[in-house]
Amino acid sequence: MSDHLIPPQILHVDDDPEVLGNVSEFLTQEDIPNWGRPDVTSIESFGDALPLLEAHRFDLMILDVRLGGHGEADPRPGEEEGVKTLEQIKSRRFLPVIFWTGLPGQVGDLASPLVHVLEKSAGLDTLLGSVRELFETGLPGANRGLRRLIEDEQRRYMWEFVADHWNELQGNGDPMALAYLLVRRLGRSLSGPGIQRLAAELGSEGGEGPAADTIHAAEMYIVPPLEGTAPGVADVYREGGAGEAGEWWLVVTPSCDLEWNKAEHVVLAVCRPLEEDDRMRAWRETQSSGSRGRVEGLLGQKTGGQEDRNLFLPAAPTLPDLVVDFQQVRSVTREELDGMERMASLASPFAEAAVNRFTRYFGRVGTDNLDVGEIMARLSGPEPEAATGSTG
Repeated sequence: MSDHLIPPQILHVDDDPEVLGNVSEFLTQEDIPNWGRPDVTSIESFGDALPLLEAHRFDLMILDVRLGGHGEADPRPGEEEGVKTLEQIKSRRFLPVIFWTGLPGQVGDLASPLVHVLEKSAGLDTLLGSVRELFETGLPGANRGLRRLIEDEQRRYMWEFVADHWNELQGNGDPMALAYLLVRRLGRSLSGPGIQRLAAELGSEGGEGPAADTIHAAEMYIVPPLEGTAPGVADVYREGGAGEAGEWWLVVTPSCDLEWNKAEHVVLAVCRPLEEDDRMRAWRETQSSGSRGRVEGLLGQKTGGQEDRNLFLPAAPTLPDLVVDFQQVRSVTREELDGMERMASLASPFAEAAVNRFTRYFGRVGTDNLDVGEIMARLSGPEPEAATGSTG
């Protein structure tokens, strides 16, 4: 995003007023690429900062480790405070965090791509570099874009539907109806035009999006699967290994059987890495137009007869390029399935399409081939003379 209407919003919490002043004065004079100069809100007490996290939208937080506890009635050992502080932040908002502290060793194990740990003695230039690096991840921009998308849909729904139909909604006698209608509309908006809008906003930083008549591969998946939901048809599992290692499986047992524990066993179809597919290997070796066409047929989900044996699952975060083989299936107990790692769920309508493909492949009926040559010869012969009626 090249034109943010609101500058970067940074919350800094430290019990040393001099540190707060120095950081604020330094950062507010420096540009964040594509964002401009930040606004820095400085707070001496984490207890005062918590309400701000609820009421305001910060893009990043800078935090000392030892802030004298979260209240006099809650004294905590210093080695635990950083952990508990981060948990408090996570329970309220998503935002990247920089621990800017004289005690980096006490929170070193919390360091991650989105949680930086810096020693104050490293200097303000190092702090600025960390701030810029976190904004360059694109996540603060994605966070803003998603909030705008949800609020815009909510705004339009309230003004353009609820306000115009309030008497009908109020007289309906069902106070839950409005909540269900709004949530369903949000879900549909986020899964359709909302994706295109958010992708377009992020695309200004992350490159070109898909063509108008295509989708991005990530749109096929829910990653990770929704917490608290039972395993379902077209869930992707990994058994053993880490990263892309291990064995990959696609659930083909109907979701209703899994949801209500009607299935004693769960049927899985094997998923092989795309590079192990014979069509892919042949194309790598020959680069011929014929081998390329077979690969394109696989990637394009060509259907019909033996073509339905395989289903291509494109790579997405945490998933490699995979080829499902519906001819190689395996039955496992629910306990065995729960011992595997549930990596993703195919989203609608891709889950339904996978089930239909599996059903077509196993439900197909073979017939003897017609003598097409004979029929073509007959059709290629002289056209039959037009029938003439009797004038009687």
